[in-house]
Amino acid sequence: MKEPLTAPKAKKMKKTKDDKPHILLLTTGGTITMVHDEKAGSLGPARSSDELVRHFPEVKKIANITKKELFNIDSTNIQLEHWQKIARAICDNYDDYDGFVITHGTDTLAYTAAALSFMLQNLKKPVILTGSQMPLGEIGSDARNNFINSFIAATKDINEVAILFGEKIIRGARAKKISAFHLNAFESVNEKPIGEVGLVIKLFDHRRRACRKKLRLETNFNKNVFLLKMFPTISPRIFDKIIEMGYEGIVIEGFGAGNIPTNQNSILHGIERATAKNIPVVIGTQCLLGEVDLSLYEVGMKAAKIGAIPAFDMTLETTLCKLMYALGKSSELKEIRKIMKTDICGDIKIHS
Repeated sequence: MKEPLTAPKAKKMKKTKDDKPHILLLTTGGTITMVHDEKAGSLGPARSSDELVRHFPEVKKIANITKKELFNIDSTNIQLEHWQKIARAICDNYDDYDGFVITHGTDTLAYTAAALSFMLQNLKKPVILTGSQMPLGEIGSDARNNFINSFIAATKDINEVAILFGEKIIRGARAKKISAFHLNAFESVNEKPIGEVGLVIKLFDHRRRACRKKLRLETNFNKNVFLLKMFPTISPRIFDKIIEMGYEGIVIEGFGAGNIPTNQNSILHGIERATAKNIPVVIGTQCLLGEVDLSLYEVGMKAAKIGAIPAFDMTLETTLCKLMYALGKSSELKEIRKIMKTDICGDIKIHS
C-alpha cells in the first residue's frame, strides 16, 4: 500500500504591495472555456488560460492570479489520471497560494469534486470548482458570474473542496448535477449548501474548519469499480460478467432505501459470489434524496446479511469515488467496510 504524500515545503510567495490574496487558476476545459473565434466565426475553446482571464478583467481586482493549464478536454473524457493530475498540482503549489479555482466541464464535475475531496485531505484553504451551462461567448452566459464568484469564494474561509455554481456553494462530496437546462444545474444532496451567492457570499456554519494537520495527498485510487443500476428485468448473470471482467468493487444503484430484487431475478447469489471473491459490494439508491437503510425491508436485510455495505446518505458519485479510494487503501473487506462507514470529508452522516 502506498503511503500518502504530504504537501512539500514550498517557498512562501512574497506579498505584493496591494496585499491581495494569491489564487492559482487551474484550467481543464469544458463549456466555460468556449469563446468566440473571430476567424472561424463560431465558438471554440480558449487558446490559453490567459485568453480566458482577459474576458474577466474583474478578477484582477479580487486577487493576484497565476494561471496553469492542466489539460483541455470535454469533461465526459475525464479519467482517474486527470483527477490525480489536478490533485498533485494543488499539492505541489499548496504553500504558494491562498486558494485554488478549477474550471471544469459540468457533465462529470460532481465526480471530480468527490474524487478531489478524498485525494486532498486536511485542507485549510479553499479549492473551488466551477463551470457553466452556456459557453462564455454566448449572450446571457452563466460563465461570467460563476467564474468571478469562484475567485471571491477562493478568498473566503472555506477549507474544503467545493463547487460554486449559480447561487450555491456545495461541498464537493455532496454535489450532483440535476439539470442539463437550468443555470442552477447542481444540487447539494442530503445537506444544505455550505454557502450561497447573492449580493455577497454568505457561508454557513456546517462548513469544515481549517485542519491543523498537514495537507495529505491520497491519489492511490483503484479504478476497477463497476456501477450497476437496478431495474425490474435485470438478469442476475450480469454479476458473472462483472467478476469475469476483473472488477474489484461494485456499487449497486438500488431502489428506494437500497432495495434489490430477491425473487425470480434475485441478485443475492451474485452479491454472495462477489464477496466470496473479496469484492466489496456497496448499495446506494437511485433516489436523489434520503438514505440507504438495509434494515428497513426484507429485501434489504437479505443483502446486508450476505455482506452488502450500505452507502447511507452518500451520492452515487461520492460512493463510487470513495470505494476507489478504499480499495487503494486496502484489499481487506473488513477494512473497506470501515472506510466506507467513516466520514472523511463531510461525505457521510451515520445516525448512531
